[in-house]
Amino acid sequence: MGILERIRRQFLSPPAARAFCALTAEGVVVFDRRSRQSAFCPWTEQAFCPGFDTENVLQPAAFAALLRQAAQTAGLAAERRWSVVLPGATARMHVVTLDAATRWQDVPEVLLWKTERLTGLASAEVWMAAAELPRTVAGERRFLISVMNRRVALDLQAHLQRLGWQPGLLLPNLICESLWFQRPTEHANQMLISVEADTLAVMLLSRGSPTAIRTLPLAGEAPDEQLLRLLLFFREHAVESGLPAADTAMHFTVLAINTPLNPVEIRQCVAETFGETPSLIEPQQLGFASPMEFGRLAAIGGLALETS
Repeated sequence: MGILERIRRQFLSPPAARAFCALTAEGVVVFDRRSRQSAFCPWTEQAFCPGFDTENVLQPAAFAALLRQAAQTAGLAAERRWSVVLPGATARMHVVTLDAATRWQDVPEVLLWKTERLTGLASAEVWMAAAELPRTVAGERRFLISVMNRRVALDLQAHLQRLGWQPGLLLPNLICESLWFQRPTEHANQMLISVEADTLAVMLLSRGSPTAIRTLPLAGEAPDEQLLRLLLFFREHAVESGLPAADTAMHFTVLAINTPLNPVEIRQCVAETFGETPSLIEPQQLGFASPMEFGRLAAIGGLALETS
């Protein structure tokens, strides 16, 4: 079974609906998978504030009014089944490696233990979904996990259900953006560079399968220096990042979303680290008119593409 099927069965189950909603720090974006129509409404009254340990909906009435307005504008007012994309500050994702000898019946307990260490949450507070990835060269088991604070997840679900919505999917922004790499490609090595709020995230993938994820705050340092720092970490920890030896040149296909860096700066950072100038995917290649439009719709567009 390939990674796409695993993600479909374990992350995208129940099946995704016609209506998609992305909650961001700036506002709500809704998208109709059939008509390809979208709408954006900025938050008012500080209705929504992403956070991992705190309730995200601060003004329930304003939150509900904005979501209803966006759905109506996109022609989705009558829809009940929704797939919801969440900010990275609310829902996090990690690539977790388990010892090759780990028995299948022990996997849930080991994943939960590792999740507690990664997030600082107690086991009773963990809301997690997991999908198994291809094993490492050494035979270690690898999993892609999506994690939320259970209290935050249940609160958010309750607010959506009060709208009459049935939120079948609650997925982190980054995993939805990475789904653009599920399309067939001749390039094995892929890289997603994404900026959300003040956080830079880089995901490495091999033929659509995530191998490593790292994030850094952008505040206080130039974006190109932060990107270079993340890439050098991957290079210096090549085995853990699913990469060949550190002295091996590598060519990457790169997708950059909402980054303050221009293509020249991105190419320089990647080439300096991995020894080859990467290929950059332009928004127009994916059917978007501009980087701004793609930045707003990248997550729900990737999710809609893989669940259609």
